[in-house]
Amino acid sequence: MAIRGLFVGIDRYAHPQANWLHCAARDATALHALFTDTLGAGAQLLTDRQATRSAIEAQLQSLGQCSASDLVVIAFSCHGTADHHLATYDTDPTDLATTAIPLSLLGAWFASIPARRLLCVIDACFSGGIGAKVFIPAATAAGPPPGNPFDQLSGEGRLVLTAASASEPAWEIGRFSHGLLTFYLLEALRGAEEVREAGKISIYRLLDYVTKRVIDRSAQLGRQQHPTLRGHFDGELTWPVFRPGPTYFAAFPERARKPVTADIMSLESYGFPPELLRAWAGTIPTLNQLQIDAVNDYGLLRGEHLVVSAPTSSGKTMIGELAALLGAMDRMRAFFLLPLKALVNDKQRHFAATYQEFGLRVLRVTGDNSTDVPAVLRGQYDLCLLTYEAFASLLIGNPHILEQVGTVVVDEVQMVANPSRGANLEFVLTLLRMRRRAGVEPQLIALSAVIGDTNGLERWLGARLLRRTERPVPLDEGIMRADGRFRYVDVSGAEQLTEPIISRVFRKGSSQDLVIPLVRKLVGEGKQVIVFRETKGDARGCAGYLAETLGLPAATAALAALPSADPSLASSELRNALRHGVAFHTTDLDRDERLAVEEHFRTPRHRTSRHRRHDYPGDGGQHAGRSRRRGRARPPRRPLHRGRVQEHHRAGRPSRVRRTRHVLRDRPRCEPGKLLLEPLRDRRARGTAVALHRRRYRSQDFDPARAGRGPKVGRQGRPAG
Repeated sequence: MAIRGLFVGIDRYAHPQANWLHCAARDATALHALFTDTLGAGAQLLTDRQATRSAIEAQLQSLGQCSASDLVVIAFSCHGTADHHLATYDTDPTDLATTAIPLSLLGAWFASIPARRLLCVIDACFSGGIGAKVFIPAATAAGPPPGNPFDQLSGEGRLVLTAASASEPAWEIGRFSHGLLTFYLLEALRGAEEVREAGKISIYRLLDYVTKRVIDRSAQLGRQQHPTLRGHFDGELTWPVFRPGPTYFAAFPERARKPVTADIMSLESYGFPPELLRAWAGTIPTLNQLQIDAVNDYGLLRGEHLVVSAPTSSGKTMIGELAALLGAMDRMRAFFLLPLKALVNDKQRHFAATYQEFGLRVLRVTGDNSTDVPAVLRGQYDLCLLTYEAFASLLIGNPHILEQVGTVVVDEVQMVANPSRGANLEFVLTLLRMRRRAGVEPQLIALSAVIGDTNGLERWLGARLLRRTERPVPLDEGIMRADGRFRYVDVSGAEQLTEPIISRVFRKGSSQDLVIPLVRKLVGEGKQVIVFRETKGDARGCAGYLAETLGLPAATAALAALPSADPSLASSELRNALRHGVAFHTTDLDRDERLAVEEHFRTPRHRTSRHRRHDYPGDGGQHAGRSRRRGRARPPRRPLHRGRVQEHHRAGRPSRVRRTRHVLRDRPRCEPGKLLLEPLRDRRARGTAVALHRRRYRSQDFDPARAGRGPKVGRQGRPAG
């Protein structure tokens, strides 16, 4: 089977009243180059002056010489007219019948081609005013003839994909340098993960992918563009993944970049300075597969919106950093949005230590730190880290700040399903979507823990979904039984039960009886330990009895870093615990005290901490606590809270630990391990830790502006021409 084809793209027209386009010739050139580089020279290219009616007719007639077993691919990117003609370079609006190509005539030409399979792509529209992809609106105002014009082209062995329905405009996107339909067709041909199957591209999966992406993207812009598909092929048709080669890069030399490899210096081809790459290499020797896929296959460094779902510690934050830093090299700013003040503080210190020597200014804004707000409003920064709430507050009062930004990274986006915080995050994401209609569209990178059904979140955001489930740091999740044995689910999903690893002490008949010997054992092995408690009081109390019983040396550096202002009761308790090598981290402490705990927990002098939330690279985490009702212990309705799962998953960092253990204390009135272990096993089997179950997101969703609750917004730039 040979592949024959014709690719036509017309930006500029001979008639002085015709609207010019700016992406059509690039559309045809890119498609022709990809087909030529991948499948060999068997297609012809006509652009602008070459694409007269007579030249197009001659090329289509030459396709009549192909054999029945050949596949013919024909693509048009040009103007259409309201009475269903394709405009050629020499089209005269006063004589469309002889200077343009009626779709009925195009169908007759198709019928004379003997190939049993013919695919036609038409990136044009047949309705719309100035700015739409229609030839001369005033000259074609008589209205379209009755019936669907595309039915004249399709049939048995004929598959026709059009950019929009007969009554809709089709759009060009200057940011993409292509028509909307052609851009996503090129993306699919180059092997988008969603269309690949066994290393091949299924034509039907490709067409489904392109259709959905165009619908979602046009909705993001406040437009309506619904591609249509007519006709059918017998059987399945597959193509190899299309690879750009000499023809493609000769036409688009600015896109001639080598694929990124595990060698971090391979990013230099994207414009990252070698000094910055060497600084990264000091802490991240190589790029992992998740990061490589994000760059090579998902357009991370080409400005594509992306939702990344992967386990904690898998390098997701680095994906956001890559996009943000590339923009910063071009004087574009970036926002990093995080759910917790502790995370903002931690990332700000890390970014400042890494990037300030390269002249980048890193700021932070949280509920208890607004000193950097004036600089943010004036754009005097390169990277700014904010909590969700701080960002929403700033953006509502100062919408201009988003116009300064090239990248917005939203960490922990699975929080949109959180009953208490989800509404705030959803509001933030809605604000970002609405601003796209005013032409303000920074790249959006949403980072999520491993999730199950996204319920359309990525489509709602106009993004692609990059999903991985492999953990770089193995995590053993399980339950410490009352007899000291550890029952857990390993990385393969198999259930394991150890011999007794601790001897229970009998103090108060409470969680202390297991927490104390377990922490003593782990600390004795030189490990860092995080214990989670349900309430602030539990956390402070736990720190107190561990400080009393473990006999650890004082955390003198942390004590010296504490502020010397008038201490609160919680401050006094923290100082007492630190004198015995233990700390706690709750909102009872002031900001400087929490910062001191966060910073010094990373040093080997301070081994144990009690928390309700964290982002610390500990070796082991345990959850101790019980729900009470009328004074009696009872199992919770949800055996393992999703938030607790994510907290424990954050404990292992590849650069610091090789394995992490997540331990829950068993409940004495339940069958040992049953209630909590079953959800762990089920989650491992499904490869998911959380589901976005609160609502199903659609590409067209609630819009405060349409509901009369927000400002009126305009459209993004101008449409296709």
